[in-house]
Amino acid sequence: MIPVKLNTLFKLRDIDANTSYRLAHISLLTVVRSPMLDALEGMVHISTPIKNHVVFMGDIKGMAHLMIINLNNMHLVNNYINIYICNEIHNRN
Repeated sequence: MIPVKLNTLFKLRDIDANTSYRLAHISLLTVVRSPMLDALEGMVHISTPIKNHVVFMGDIKGMAHLMIINLNNMHLVNNYINIYICNEIHNRN
């Protein structure tokens, strides 16, 4: 599981093939420092890199509450609200 920031959801239609695709524009997030829970806040620190991607909505597995801690796109994963997502990030990094 990779933490991402969801920017927008949209639907793309191919009129010729009579199909449509439900897509999401996302920004990949990276774990800053260690994926271990920080002693001060008890939360994982993540930051937004420059790369953006478009993925199928169905590929999104869950959500987490992110809290902005500075203007340089540094966030905390609020594990008090969603401990499952916090554990997934911790175990994958």
